[in-house]
Amino acid sequence: MAHRDTPEQAEIADHAAGMREGDHMKVLAFAGAGKTTTLKKVASVIPRRGCYLAFNKSIADEAKRKLAATRCSASTMHALAYGAMREVVGSPASLNARSFRESGISQRFRIPRLAGWNEYRVASAVVRTLATFCASDDEQFDARHGRDALIASVGDPEMIRDRTRKEEAAAAIDALAPLLATMARDWWIQLVEEGRYSHDMYLKAIDLDDALRRDTFRGYKYLMVDEAQDLNPVQRSILLKTGLTIIAVGDPYQQIYSWRGAENALALLPGETKYLTSSFRFGEELAARARMILASRPDGGPEQRLIGAGPGAGPHAGPAAAIICRTNLGMIDEALNMAKKGIAFHVDNLEGLLGDVRSALALFQGRTRDVTSAELRHFETWGELQAEAEEGDQALGRLVSLVEQNRVPQIERLGQVQVADPDTARALICTAHRSKGLEFPAVKLAGDWKDIGTMEGRWKKSRKMSGKHEILAMEEWNALYVGATRAITRLAGLERIYARDEDLEPASQEP
Repeated sequence: MAHRDTPEQAEIADHAAGMREGDHMKVLAFAGAGKTTTLKKVASVIPRRGCYLAFNKSIADEAKRKLAATRCSASTMHALAYGAMREVVGSPASLNARSFRESGISQRFRIPRLAGWNEYRVASAVVRTLATFCASDDEQFDARHGRDALIASVGDPEMIRDRTRKEEAAAAIDALAPLLATMARDWWIQLVEEGRYSHDMYLKAIDLDDALRRDTFRGYKYLMVDEAQDLNPVQRSILLKTGLTIIAVGDPYQQIYSWRGAENALALLPGETKYLTSSFRFGEELAARARMILASRPDGGPEQRLIGAGPGAGPHAGPAAAIICRTNLGMIDEALNMAKKGIAFHVDNLEGLLGDVRSALALFQGRTRDVTSAELRHFETWGELQAEAEEGDQALGRLVSLVEQNRVPQIERLGQVQVADPDTARALICTAHRSKGLEFPAVKLAGDWKDIGTMEGRWKKSRKMSGKHEILAMEEWNALYVGATRAITRLAGLERIYARDEDLEPASQEP
């Protein structure tokens, strides 16, 4: 969308032009507030060589095209890390329970006998312990990494009311946390000696090794970091250790990945804070809806006011409408409803979901030869898949639910009746997580979103738990804000979520 620079965008560009080595800047940008346009302007006024760090490869590739006329390149942090380590990396490491058991490391230790803990479950906990260390900003393995991995599996003893479960969880943490950290450390050493690194190990390696980190960022004078609200601690640590100028951009109210270790790095990185508050995606009517979501947060939301400055003119590519769901199960229910009504729809990533559920069903039925999903091949039994899900893997937990609730035949039917090309569908059905970065003329929030009372109730309970539980509860508001702000002109479904709010305007026409 073509538009003149706002005073905020001009201020950010002017500040960037005057930045010296070691200076930093943070840009807090509301949904649709012209982040890409602003970053392109920033890159054009900085004469030094820089790198735009993107969340994934497709975003990095798009950024390369948009920044082609500047001295700023674009990449993911993983790709930069791999480039620096290419000479020392052999075959990639697959971090799962089977590969740990095949390492022989567990045979060096005497593992305590605990109710419900077999060899596979211990191995799975070691995998999570290693992943916890890789995502952290710590320099050494510690029992805390084992404890965090165990809490994801058995729960936090301080928050468990049932006395028996509470005692079992505490016993598991006391007996296993230090042991898990030691086994994970030995596995790390073995993998590094063999030249086998997972993607997350690449990042941890450049965090720990000064020489590798210098090679990774050699030649750059500044770094622009997009979606900074979803960085994890190791990525933040790497950025700070480079000593380069950092321009971090993001929206803390769109933080929706803390369940996989992300943190709001915008609050932790240094630098003067600037704001982008005018959304060019939608007008003032939808901005008022978004402000209501933000204001209903238990923390009161932002001090800055989101302004609806759009929608801009121009054709829209892709589906005219989206039904945005909270869960995969919600996607299935919405798609079945659309099929019943005879409305042309497309389910986002249905083929990937089908491949996973077919493999999960094969495992459930003991047909291990029919397990084709790359994510599930290392499981030998359904019990192992259940154990991995119980270790805190939410994606696997949803798969287990789909199979055990006998929803697989319904998903198979959806593959037969959906429109193959999403651009020809009347509506795209997706989750809020998958909708991030997209926009549609009309959006409907699906029926699986929690109402405001339920959201508040969960948040109040979370305050009695650990800080992580409170962050996850707050992300209910963040995900809702993400879903609602995908709309350009029409939004439906918010009236059910805020049914008690007398000031809520009548819902727009459903897509």
